[in-house]
Order: sequence, then C-alpha cells, then structure tokens
Amino acid sequence: MRKILAAILLAVLGVSSVVADDKGDDINPGGWDFEIPGLRVSKKTNSSKAKVQSSISSTFSFGFIGGVSQDPGVGINMGQSFEIEWGDVLTAKLRVGRKDFLRIGMGFDWRNYRMTDRMFVKELDGKITSQEYPAGTEPKFSRIHTFSLSFPLKYYHYFNKKIYFAVGPELYITPWASLKTKYYEDGRERKVTASNLHENGVSIGVGAEINVHHIGIYYKYNPFNVLSSSFGPGFTSMTTGIKIAF
Repeated sequence: MRKILAAILLAVLGVSSVVADDKGDDINPGGWDFEIPGLRVSKKTNSSKAKVQSSISSTFSFGFIGGVSQDPGVGINMGQSFEIEWGDVLTAKLRVGRKDFLRIGMGFDWRNYRMTDRMFVKELDGKITSQEYPAGTEPKFSRIHTFSLSFPLKYYHYFNKKIYFAVGPELYITPWASLKTKYYEDGRERKVTASNLHENGVSIGVGAEINVHHIGIYYKYNPFNVLSSSFGPGFTSMTTGIKIAF
C-alpha cells in the first residue's frame, strides 16, 4: 500500500499530454519530446536548443474486461468487470515521420475481475481457488482487484491535428492484488477479503486505440495469467473501452 500511495503522490504533482507537435518544422522527421510531471522538454532536429514548456494534461481510460483462456470454474463477467487507467503521467516521444511518432509512457492501472456464479477463495496454503458459494446463501459478487504500473510503447500516426491511431506493446508491473467476496446469509451481508494473492508481477500485452478530438476507443489484450500459475486458477484478459485525452 505504501508503494501505491507514493506512486499516486508523484502523479498528483502533474501529468503529461498526448498531442502532436504541430508547430515549427513538421516536414522532416526526427526530434524528440520528453515530459515529466508539470514540464515538457522538446527539441527539433533543426534547432540547437531544447524548448521547455508547461504540461498539465493526461489521459483517462475506462473499459470492460473479459476473461480469456479461463480455467474450469472461472467465469469473469465482462458486464461487471472493469478497468480504470490514468495514463501518460510520464512520457517521451520520438518523431519518425511527418505525422508519425514512437512514444513510451507510464501510468497507473486498476482492474476488477468479477464473477457471480462462483467465488474466489484463498486457501491456508496461499492458493486461490474457485468454489461454489456456501449452501443456502445468495451470491452478490466475488472479485480480484489488481493495481499496476503500465509502460506502453506505441507507434502513433496522426491523420490530422485531431485524429490519431496508436498501436504497440504494453508492459505491466503489478505489485499488489486483493480479493473480496460478498454474499447474503440469513438476510445478512457477509464479506470475505484477502490480500497477498501471488499476482503475476510482470506481464506484457498489446494495445490499440483511435482518438478523435480528445475522445476515442481502445482495445487491450494480455496473454499472461493474472495470478501466478502456481497459486491461482488461470485466466488472461482483454479490455475494450473509452479513452479521453485532456
């Protein structure tokens, strides 16, 4: 939890933007931009000095998650499972064409994987299993929540100043995950929680997006299991949603 709070505190100091540089020499490729919280430093190939500008914008994404390659007994409900991502906290980009960029960034990603027909249970040996709800109870939900640092490396193509397409791999570092299950027993709500789920600490996925005047849609696929294969049932994920670039 301390690592999460420290990372969020860093991001609160300022965030960066996803905007094509439409000033100066847009004909020749080359040049670079690097953004840290609150500042943007850019340099073109025909300039001897780097230019420092303020940067106070970011991206926000919300999407629905579906389970892929799920083991028997795991049924992630895409209508109730979701992702929230605060992206482009730190970014650096390199111009490779008149309207083309390579860009690496860093952001924060929260994901909730829910199912309702069965429940996630953490056993005494630390393993996560999928089980039936206790007899005579009314299920509400059971979910695994993860927090990750995301590092996308994407190729951007701008059709014009307001429309762009991006695609590329994304690295995820996941230091924390938790489990929560709720159900009703004899009219009373019961809650079971657990942490230290042996989440998959490092994974790589792929993402694509198209944005029109700051609002777009995105797709992600991650072929790595959410939990370590030694401690939990196997399931990977795909996400579709909306992205807003401020």
